[in-house]
Amino acid sequence: MTMDPYAPPQAPLEDQLPSVTGPLIPFEDRNAHPDLGSRIRETFRWILSDRERAGEALRGADSLGWPLWFICLLGYLPAVIPGLLAVFIPRPPVWAGWLHLPAAAPPQGFVLVISVVSVLVFAPLGLVIGGLVGGLFNHLGLWMVRGNRNGYGLMVTFRSTLYTAGVFTWILFPLNLGKSLPGLAGQVFQILAGVLMLVVPATYQGLMLARTHRVETWRGVAAAWIPGLLLLLCLGTCLGLLFWFAGDAILQALRQGRPGLIF
Repeated sequence: MTMDPYAPPQAPLEDQLPSVTGPLIPFEDRNAHPDLGSRIRETFRWILSDRERAGEALRGADSLGWPLWFICLLGYLPAVIPGLLAVFIPRPPVWAGWLHLPAAAPPQGFVLVISVVSVLVFAPLGLVIGGLVGGLFNHLGLWMVRGNRNGYGLMVTFRSTLYTAGVFTWILFPLNLGKSLPGLAGQVFQILAGVLMLVVPATYQGLMLARTHRVETWRGVAAAWIPGLLLLLCLGTCLGLLFWFAGDAILQALRQGRPGLIF
């Protein structure tokens, strides 16, 4: 068999170099971290202290199943335990105390069973829906500040949002537990949780978005904040218009329904 002198050179198959890929997020890397506990710990460490490496890993894969499993697994107890405490030991919110509204009685009988089942079943569903909606809002914000100019798509934003949210379910867990404390302590934790749960996760989501999409930090933080602020502005405008045109009627109806209200 004669060789074609004009044929391009062929390298043996075994001599071909393997394709080079980026790092995997530890939760998805079963080879480097065989046990589940080490995968979770290393994922926490990457997201909290090695954002550049975590961002590279988050944009280097297109799997949505792993981050969904991460937020369900990590967020289940931090969502269920405060929910069950709110069912068995209901605490009135701060604004209800300001309006002198009576405290709600603990549910009993069939209502109690339905409440407990709802918390146990819908907690992971709420985490998933909240994470996906948050990812859509974050990607919208990236589009608004030109933070997606490097071509990384919606799947990358979903992965960054879900993993970061899963980590923060445990960081904010003590605040959620503190809201069930009686008296002034519970009210203080309610205020702290309301402020910190709004400010801290959104800001850190922006930091992770910037590392994942390889853009400036301010673009990532702005992308995480702008859609939510616009939504609050729209809701505030609608409520303001509602009270502008029907405020007296609404207040009168509230006074009739709750004679003890002070307004």
